[in-house]
Amino acid sequence: MTGSLWCIACGELGALDVIANIVMFLPLGFALALATERRWIPVLACVATTLIVESLQINVVIGRDASLSDLMANSLGGWIGCELGLRWRIFLHPTRTSAARLSVVGALLFAVVGVLTSLGLRPAEVPRSLWIQWLPPRPSYEPFTGRVLQFDVNGIDLPQGFPPTSLGLTSVLSGDAWLATTRVDRRALQPTRSIIVRVAEEFTVLVSVEQHGWDLTCHQKTRSADFRFRSPRVLLRGAFQPEGVRSTNEVNLLCARARGALSAGVRESGDTRTETVRLSPSLGWVLLSPFDIAVSKRLWWVGALWLFALAYPAGFWAGMIRDDAGMTRRGRTRTRGRLLVALLASLVVGLTVSPTLAGTAPGALWEWAAALGGAATGVITGLAIARIRRPAADPAPYVSARALGDAA
Repeated sequence: MTGSLWCIACGELGALDVIANIVMFLPLGFALALATERRWIPVLACVATTLIVESLQINVVIGRDASLSDLMANSLGGWIGCELGLRWRIFLHPTRTSAARLSVVGALLFAVVGVLTSLGLRPAEVPRSLWIQWLPPRPSYEPFTGRVLQFDVNGIDLPQGFPPTSLGLTSVLSGDAWLATTRVDRRALQPTRSIIVRVAEEFTVLVSVEQHGWDLTCHQKTRSADFRFRSPRVLLRGAFQPEGVRSTNEVNLLCARARGALSAGVRESGDTRTETVRLSPSLGWVLLSPFDIAVSKRLWWVGALWLFALAYPAGFWAGMIRDDAGMTRRGRTRTRGRLLVALLASLVVGLTVSPTLAGTAPGALWEWAAALGGAATGVITGLAIARIRRPAADPAPYVSARALGDAA
């Protein structure tokens, strides 16, 4: 929470909080618009609801802070929901012209999200003054029960404290390849949630190596955090549990970025276990997630669903192109073909061009399959719905049932 009534998009995740508050009130506005078939009454109801909630957070609700940002975001979400509730027919039963425009907008949205994700996964700006922290005490974390013996990045020894100079970390952490190594003694280690070491400045964390139970997490601040969204964290399961008879008490914890990927690892007795996550467009959901989730290869399916959902709308509206007045089958086929070409171009930009230019990982085969699957499913669904109910040639102004009753 921000702690300031007049704060707008403040806090470490301020922009993410604004988006979450907008989405939170979308269903309320949508439902009220469907029920009343009015605009301003549902909007005023949403504003009144969020005003009551924020007022209660001033003195009544403990642990919550009222803010102007929440009030504005919730009201905006309610208004957008009302507009969607009044105009849902445009999206589900569009005319040929509306369907073509919506398909182009959907294709542009996929490309824009891909570009922003690739830029957001770039390394964040590194400040001049840095703090090297060993076992820092922080709220909601427990003390690390092991011992830290050494901490370095690319061979640069990082003693605990506030170094008089940046020690060369500015150029290292701004680059696309670095390796942080933390040597620890795990005797008497307990499965706690602890910060082991981290490189930070006054208000944010650049690199953090943490223990979560028996698992290891590696976090790097990316450009997305500069705009107050999340940065990815990589999870290596069972990193602190001994492996076999050759296990020793002293192990090296590895946190690295290289070739458009972020990895967490542990090296003991000459053997290394790692978990590597490609910083590709399928991680867009991580930057927008309301929950602090450490990612691993096991969560690939979430990224696949993310790309599937992003590509689906453009394909759906391309499939909705039907026989309007004066449109031949050949014209319909030509129009749909152009829309599909535009969609394919957006996939190339979002999955290949933008990550390549940004220095992150381009879309893998499974990511392309997910996006193409979403587009194809959208086209099939749109064709099926269009066959069931054809739109009118010239859309008449929407007249509510209440208005018809008043006219009668």
